[in-house]
Amino acid sequence: MIYITGDTHGKFERIEQFCGKFKTSREDILIILGDAGINFFGWVKDHVKKEFLETLPITFFVFMEIMSRDRRQ
Repeated sequence: MIYITGDTHGKFERIEQFCGKFKTSREDILIILGDAGINFFGWVKDHVKKEFLETLPITFFVFMEIMSRDRRQ
């Protein structure tokens, strides 16, 4: 099954609950659109989030939102 959700802002408790409620498996796919809150800077907090997501019984596809701000404004 394929599921889609919007911004998670780095809070994955509802994803964990969703996996339990619907008894997902690694064959299921969850697409996260927008701000997933999973940065790729290599910071410890990001590594911890990724390790947690690896424990969930679902496969993730994340389409990240890139925001550009002109700092002169």
